[in-house]
Amino acid sequence: MKLGELLAEGAPVEQGRAQGGRFALAIAGELARQRGALPWLARRSLVARVRENSARAVATQLPWQRERIEGIALEARVELAGLELAEAFDRIQGAAFVDGTKLAASFDVPRELAALLVLRTSRPDAGGFPSVELALAHLAGCLCGVNAEGIAVLCIRDLSCDEPSLRFHAQEILFRARDLGAGIDHLRRRAAYAGGTGTLVVADARGEARVLEFARGALDVRDTSLLPARAATPMLEIDTATQALTWSGEERLEAIAR
Repeated sequence: MKLGELLAEGAPVEQGRAQGGRFALAIAGELARQRGALPWLARRSLVARVRENSARAVATQLPWQRERIEGIALEARVELAGLELAEAFDRIQGAAFVDGTKLAASFDVPRELAALLVLRTSRPDAGGFPSVELALAHLAGCLCGVNAEGIAVLCIRDLSCDEPSLRFHAQEILFRARDLGAGIDHLRRRAAYAGGTGTLVVADARGEARVLEFARGALDVRDTSLLPARAATPMLEIDTATQALTWSGEERLEAIAR
């Protein structure tokens, strides 16, 4: 599968606008597909449910990421409610492999979303670290990434549509953390209020790695001994020592967080 590329700079809303403008047709097409898959009454009920649960948690506990979603909606000229639904119900699972400072991942991406995969470079204007990420064109958070401090994250289990996607927590640690322990503590505090259920794998430039298991916002930190042995060709690799993310698809792409 081919991968779109994006440079998103500035304040969160401006990063969202860059994403929404670059992929406007793809975003509008995907939201139209999702809209057509639901009867009107069922969709209205889901919009209300999402607004009261996961979307509210993002707006109150992860406000800079909410601004990014708003920027996407503005520039792609789509309804915010459609993006909120997609954030809630588009969940992707994967597998992670760790070997020192090198991480690899494969993701089970539904066929209808594969064309929306994006190699995104985020360069915030202030208050956060630059990062490179694998994301989806219509969504704010990331499936995985690495920041300029060598902190990497892989989102491999993402459950419970009534809670914020763990893609948001993955983006949060890339934005906030220069130190693995402090980054994990930040996610523990944030998830306690925002919620989230599933699994992240995190690592730093020295090769320290942890598995973060979230259950309705409660965080359990484990070592990586239970991760599977590397048995298949991964979609991508991250080298935390060089802050590089390399995608292996129809074409090989590499981006460095700086």
